[in-house]
Amino acid sequence: MKIINVSLKIDPAKKAEYEAFIDKLVQGSRAEAGNVSYGHYNKLGSEDEYEIIEHWKDQAAVDSHNETAHFKEFLDHIGDYLAEDLEIIRMDN
Repeated sequence: MKIINVSLKIDPAKKAEYEAFIDKLVQGSRAEAGNVSYGHYNKLGSEDEYEIIEHWKDQAAVDSHNETAHFKEFLDHIGDYLAEDLEIIRMDN
């Protein structure tokens, strides 16, 4: 299993737009064949910090995900919402 955690700090003025934008990624990712789980969470005590926690069946599932339209849309536009660079942590289980 492949696990990916993405930490995001967004511009608070763009919160509503961000949440609508990220929902497309979450829903599309959850529907993928190789996805085990895909969650988007607001960090406790923070209005503008989020975490995406992804579990994928294997590397082939991650590779397939990386080619989807919803993931490419995320890459192309996530910078519109960020207050800081995002952080990605990749792990194996």
